[in-house]
Amino acid sequence: MKRSAVFAFLGLLCLVLLAVAGCGKSTRTAAVPRPEGKLAVAGFTNPTYNWELLAGYLEEEGKPAPAGTIETLDMILADTLHEHQVFDYITPDAVRQCEDVVVFEDSGKPKVSAWKYWLGVGKCIQADYLLVPQLTTWHERVGSEMGVETPASVAIDFYLIDVKQERMIRSRYEETQQALLENLYNAKKYAARGGKWVTATRLAQDGMDEKLMELGL
Repeated sequence: MKRSAVFAFLGLLCLVLLAVAGCGKSTRTAAVPRPEGKLAVAGFTNPTYNWELLAGYLEEEGKPAPAGTIETLDMILADTLHEHQVFDYITPDAVRQCEDVVVFEDSGKPKVSAWKYWLGVGKCIQADYLLVPQLTTWHERVGSEMGVETPASVAIDFYLIDVKQERMIRSRYEETQQALLENLYNAKKYAARGGKWVTATRLAQDGMDEKLMELGL
């Protein structure tokens, strides 16, 4: 083995060890203050057409996530909010009642239609803020934790709607897992995952933890 290769390997090893050493010792805090007022949390939706989105575009229309995915994401969302000590909020079950009451009216402008619908849901539930999570990409890994033909890939949008001010903040998580050598900036994340190829569910867990913090939740 050439000396340069040895140094490269040792440097990579040190990077991983430093990342491992940092795991579990740092305490993450929200990037912004927690929203003040009554918070409502909607359950996950999985838009399959662009007109259902609050922002952005789908990579391919008409391709829903596998059965059971949304239910799994709802459970992870509840667990993550609990871990972040967000307890006092109107639950997705309660919000769903307003989702059934408010009519999605086609205004001819896709994003406007979705915006008016979710704003209406927020007003119906009488919340100050409404969190709307939308799953837009879900590809499970093809392979195992030791090696893959295709890595897992996930994209989730979190929209925090200020109902009274009629505005919203978008926080998007999008990741296709990469090998460490493809992106050394992900060394800490790579170490936290045990150096393994993870499932789409694990990517979603990491994404929720990160993006809810960005919204102050």
